[in-house]
Amino acid sequence: MSKNTIFDRMPMDLGDSLVLRFATPEDTEELVDFNARLHEDPSAGVAVRDLMSGKHLTTHAGDFTVVEDFNARKIVSSMCLISQTWSYGGIPFKLGRPEFVATEPDCRRRGLVRKQFDVIHAVSAQRGELMQGITGIPWYYRQFGYEMALDLEGNRILDGAHVPTRKKGQPETCRLRARSSDDNMFIRALYQYSTDRHVIACPRSTSMWEYEFDGRSEGSGAQFEWTIIEDLAGTRLGYLGSFPRLWDFSDNVCFWVSQLSLKPGIGYLHLMPSLLRALWAKAKKTSAVEDNKNRKAKGIIFTLGRNHQAYTAMPKNFLRNENSYAWYIRIPDVIAFLRYIQPALEKHLVGTVAEAYTGELNLNFYRSGLHMKFEAGRISDISGWVPESVEDGDAQFSCMTFWQLLCGRCRTNELTSRFADCSATDRASVLLDCLFPPFTGEVWAIE
Repeated sequence: MSKNTIFDRMPMDLGDSLVLRFATPEDTEELVDFNARLHEDPSAGVAVRDLMSGKHLTTHAGDFTVVEDFNARKIVSSMCLISQTWSYGGIPFKLGRPEFVATEPDCRRRGLVRKQFDVIHAVSAQRGELMQGITGIPWYYRQFGYEMALDLEGNRILDGAHVPTRKKGQPETCRLRARSSDDNMFIRALYQYSTDRHVIACPRSTSMWEYEFDGRSEGSGAQFEWTIIEDLAGTRLGYLGSFPRLWDFSDNVCFWVSQLSLKPGIGYLHLMPSLLRALWAKAKKTSAVEDNKNRKAKGIIFTLGRNHQAYTAMPKNFLRNENSYAWYIRIPDVIAFLRYIQPALEKHLVGTVAEAYTGELNLNFYRSGLHMKFEAGRISDISGWVPESVEDGDAQFSCMTFWQLLCGRCRTNELTSRFADCSATDRASVLLDCLFPPFTGEVWAIE
């Protein structure tokens, strides 16, 4: 490691008796209480304890930064980095996930989070992570080089009163049962099959799956309850992952389904009425989180992405659509990332109008630019390019709007319609949309 890096300055004296340092296992209980209190969510504290326990597969206590008030002997700000592997077009890449960002109210607006992001970004770079992603409140993380570029939680809500009733004599087509260890490989294989159809996904190792099934602590906001969908003869048809407690959402107390997959060849339309009835019966038996005054479920929320086959099989007149939110994404070196995923980009051209394309593409980011050269559908060059004027290039993207295209949240014409300083020629628009297909699913990130 070269000298005079940010690591050489750790612990870092921030003045006013504040010191920025990496956490240790001895900080665990204080950080558990700190996060539960400031996030106003006991499950956040449980999740932090899991991350710091040494049992988590990718994260440990030293992946947390803390700002400590040396005189008061207490932590006043903290965050962490959860390293993981995602995939783009089937190509695995390293991603760093900053999370659990919190600061005591009387210590805010003093640059403490910015200082910690500098350290976290340096750690992420040292690990070879080509992208960072974080979820959080509107606007805030744009300050640290992030763009809301990837879909998050495209929700549909069905009130319990609108769950289809079973007609007299009508047989059920499926039922639910709890997962057993014999179902683990079935769930893993079906998850892999489902995510292979999405341009962006988060694959899991065998060890990580074991942790997901049996390693997380009860009460953690990251814990799922796994349930098998089967026919009345006991044949497995699919699975669902749900939260084991009811949660508030848009003033409704809901049973929350975060994953739902059926085997190839099994259709949702035939199963959906029975599946909804079974889910609603499960919802009515599920307890609410501790601080929830209303203890009974009012509906079912499906967080399956912007588009999912299950949505089309649900009662359309009663299904409420909640617009998707977004991941904050940071790509420190977009040229390096595009070079890394080059095989996926070439694969995306196959079967499109841009198949076997030969030509060049210059993207103007105003302060910098990007050059791509194509030869019979293969990419022969991805390099930096310096535009001489704001009109130069085949397409212009302001700030980090290009990342929305790269991550599949927007099509080119959506960006050029929404942002007056984004534009593209007809040819560039078609080529870009072929290179970067839309993403309408939901990434189940490691936390």
